[in-house]
Amino acid sequence: MKVRRQIKSKREIGNFLLLLLLILAIPLTGILTSCSKPLVIPGASFGYYIWKDSGGNIRLVWSTDRIDNSFSGIIKTDGNFGNVEKLGFENEDKINISGKEIDFNAKLGGEDYADEIVIPCSNYSFIEFDLKINDQYDVSRINIGKYLNNPKDQVFKIDVNYFENLKKVPWYKNHPFEEFFHKLFVNKYLTFIYIYIIGTAIIELLRITKFVLKKKKRLLIGISYLVLFLIDSGFFIMLWYVNGH
Repeated sequence: MKVRRQIKSKREIGNFLLLLLLILAIPLTGILTSCSKPLVIPGASFGYYIWKDSGGNIRLVWSTDRIDNSFSGIIKTDGNFGNVEKLGFENEDKINISGKEIDFNAKLGGEDYADEIVIPCSNYSFIEFDLKINDQYDVSRINIGKYLNNPKDQVFKIDVNYFENLKKVPWYKNHPFEEFFHKLFVNKYLTFIYIYIIGTAIIELLRITKFVLKKKKRLLIGISYLVLFLIDSGFFIMLWYVNGH
């Protein structure tokens, strides 16, 4: 009996954690990607990461996933670059800095995972980026701002108010949420059914574990399905709203 109780207790804990994870998945994703600095993990993250720090400096990091890659680029402005700070540069890495242009060429690999430049810029209306990886363009590897938005063009500009305006954009209109919610809405009926099936599986797990010894078992199951229907409908309405309806 003691062993059965332990097994039952572990199942109940597992079911509770699964339900909690499903409920908190989207909010947790938002929290993890909503910090002012993008989450960059040298040795795991791969690509360019651009953001504006609390001091008003533009920060550019390029990182590799432990595989040899070369990073090169040209950064221009109609304003003036200040004293650019270099972080993580090796002797073989090259960078030329002038008042209006930065030209760099650096390699990363198994022992050198990331480089960074901190760029003070004043009196500018735009900063233009021309960034390459292994002498090729890949905009999917260029991540701008806290939500890691990708630029639309290979050579792109950000204006002086870009990051301030980005803060005003609702979280669900940023990458990757906008694309994710749009795909769900395009297939909204399948999404509705899919959520219902997952919810039904959770309720049935609760029925044979948590509710099995309850006197009001049928009532609890009925309430659970009602809550599931409300959650499913609420998610459907949310998709309708965030897609501009």
